[in-house]
Amino acid sequence: MIKAMRIRAAGASDVQAITQVLRSCGLPGSDVDPSSRLYSLGVLGEKVIGCACGEKLGETVIIPAVAVLSEYRGHQVATHLVRAILMRARASGCTRATVLTSDHPAFFARFGFTLTALDDMPQEMQLSKEFLRRFGARTHYMCRRLD
Repeated sequence: MIKAMRIRAAGASDVQAITQVLRSCGLPGSDVDPSSRLYSLGVLGEKVIGCACGEKLGETVIIPAVAVLSEYRGHQVATHLVRAILMRARASGCTRATVLTSDHPAFFARFGFTLTALDDMPQEMQLSKEFLRRFGARTHYMCRRLD
């Protein structure tokens, strides 16, 4: 980990920085809203170098995005961001976490996420056509308990 980096919750003033990090990593950044989602930021000085998002759906938190600027990868920034999201989700009453990933199932497995059949996905989390177009057949649905 980068010693001077801090992990903190995002606020309304962080929307532009979050959007820039997401877009620099090839992720959509058009619906960033720290008032309705859990965002954790990796901050070096005043610069946001990474972010993770958690979206609460009942007692489940969905992690739709984890992004770290390319020059800061390999320093466990994403690891600390995911841990922060899981901790905040647990503190807010969530008992389960899920993630949809096409490229990094091994990364999420380190946090106890296990591959789960898409057929077992709750109705309210069913994949949209847009998501299927973006991720296609390589999408992995992963879950873990938070208790």
